[in-house]
Amino acid sequence: MKDRAYFEIRLESLGGLGANLCGKMLGELGVKYLGLNGAAFSSYGSEKRGSPVSSFIRWCEGDKEILINSPVREPDILGVFQENILMKYPWPDILEMPRKMVINTRKNAEALTENYPWLSGDIYYLDGISIAMQTKSRMNMIMLGAMMKALEDEDIVKGQNRESRDFLACGRKLIEETVGKKYPDLLEINRNGFMAGYEMVRQFRGKGDEETIPEDCQEKLVWGYENAPIGGTNPLAGSMASNDLSPSRSGYMPLFDESKCIHCGLCDSTCPDMVFQFKKGIYKGKEQMMNRGLDYHYCKGCLRCVAVCPVNALVAGVEAEHPDPQWFVPDKDLVASNIHWTQRASDGWITGESYMSERRNDGGVR
Repeated sequence: MKDRAYFEIRLESLGGLGANLCGKMLGELGVKYLGLNGAAFSSYGSEKRGSPVSSFIRWCEGDKEILINSPVREPDILGVFQENILMKYPWPDILEMPRKMVINTRKNAEALTENYPWLSGDIYYLDGISIAMQTKSRMNMIMLGAMMKALEDEDIVKGQNRESRDFLACGRKLIEETVGKKYPDLLEINRNGFMAGYEMVRQFRGKGDEETIPEDCQEKLVWGYENAPIGGTNPLAGSMASNDLSPSRSGYMPLFDESKCIHCGLCDSTCPDMVFQFKKGIYKGKEQMMNRGLDYHYCKGCLRCVAVCPVNALVAGVEAEHPDPQWFVPDKDLVASNIHWTQRASDGWITGESYMSERRNDGGVR
């Protein structure tokens, strides 16, 4: 049984969706607006966009101290920024099912229950990507609003003379101070995104338990001193060929029109993940390398290729309108068939970083 000395929140995401900032804002919400002691930090690597990000938040009453600084392994509330992450649940470092989960998904309650029968407790869900596209906000603002909805009836939020405080107003004030000071022009759309997340999130009661977790979601192998290979050799060394970066797309994807392409290679030069595929061909009577399109398996939806294309052979499209993009894995023979147990999120075993804090054309902030 968990020691309830701390109220703990954990966010699971992919780099680029803004979980790092969302976690920091939740930590600040408790300390600055609720009079709590709090701590917030994230775990990520250097890959910038598309790789796993975990954010950990702890709150406790002001007369207590937070004496630990380790990852949250028994969260009261778990926020899932990308539904594909659920396919790998439970993660090895989470010891106890959370009482509440907030999930970004296009599925309704019935579909979630059918696909993830192990869901238990209070499940909050919303189509965060569609809301972000409608409001021109960022996913972290949408999820922050949904998390506020899940948090508002918690004892730590309502207790010790905090009932008189307008919890939602605290969230809006937090956004004003976090976003408004740095990006005043973007304050209104991010405030709208926050409110949309709060108002549009839906809820149902999950009735599953750990016994209903399907076998293919469970960890297959744990190495320890009794069974680790001699010398620490990894017999299942992976490669980037095994990474599926497609879940990190934020609602948009590049669409390629080969008939307009002049095969200049600018898209390939600017692409951070080398998704474009070339082979020899004849263009204007000359033999050269010709662009055959991109591999959506590795495309993270950054749209840099769209920005640099001089002839509009690449344009931004809404991913929901193209559910089955033609893609291929040219190095699929390098992908080990039994590596899924090593993945902590939908796109591989490597850790990732919530990328940058730069402004985007759609007006959001990270």
